[in-house]
Amino acid sequence: MLTIAGFALGVSALLTGELTRTGLVRPEARAILLVLGILGAVLLFGGLVYTLVRQLRRRRVLPPDRYRGPSIVLLLAFAILLANAATLPFTEDVNAIILGEGEPTLAAAIALITSTQVALLLVTWAFVLRPRAIAFAMPLLGNGRPRALAVGAGWGIVAWIVASALTYAIVLLLERVGLEPDQQAAERVIGFLEPWLVVLAVVILAPIAEEVFFRGVAFNAWLRERGRRFAYIGSASLFAAIHVSLVSLVPIFLLGLALAWVYRRTQSLVAPIAMHATFNAISIAIALLVRYELIQLPV
Repeated sequence: MLTIAGFALGVSALLTGELTRTGLVRPEARAILLVLGILGAVLLFGGLVYTLVRQLRRRRVLPPDRYRGPSIVLLLAFAILLANAATLPFTEDVNAIILGEGEPTLAAAIALITSTQVALLLVTWAFVLRPRAIAFAMPLLGNGRPRALAVGAGWGIVAWIVASALTYAIVLLLERVGLEPDQQAAERVIGFLEPWLVVLAVVILAPIAEEVFFRGVAFNAWLRERGRRFAYIGSASLFAAIHVSLVSLVPIFLLGLALAWVYRRTQSLVAPIAMHATFNAISIAIALLVRYELIQLPV
């Protein structure tokens, strides 16, 4: 109930803000917007924490071979809420990034490209790893790490080639129907951040955080609770959803399937982390080469 009430108040706050901007509500309504927004956020946050803890306590009596943690979807929702909360102090800068109007501050850019990954790690630690809610059938790191790194890097190259070709085809299709894909906010941020910071956030932090959550937790949990097919499709669907891109939705979903397959095949999370990092590294390398005019991509 707290979660539902918080969501309802949040929607009310957004509607009030929109009506204020369009002139249908007086500027004095901003005070109402602020109160509704704060109250909604508190209720939503409190409701999610209460629900997660309650689920954790109810499922801890299950045998060790079961997943004894909270709902994966709720865990992801809570992580997204935490990430959004982390960017609140930089609302104006974040809006500028989303609308493509100017460059934000360095702090805002860092918050935007790292908040989700940090939140995923925090949520995983607090509600899965610390309470030992899952006994990993496939160890998080596993054995044979050098081989797993090599396997992951190799498949990362293959995945990048396939995803790039598919993305290009999707862009052409969208242009044919009159839709021009917009550059995503994260891509705009990468366009002006220092290269070392981009590498740290996108090539190192993102693969570790996302693979720990989507393959280490989500895939493992659903594999034992719902079966192999649901584990593959479910973890890949959530992985694609958080990237919020019309152009990349299908390629990222297929990448999620491939990452889960590599994880299951190697029995080590090192492999999908290496695969994910290689995939991102190639994209970042090309973006930086274009940014510094060392290469020019065909239009």
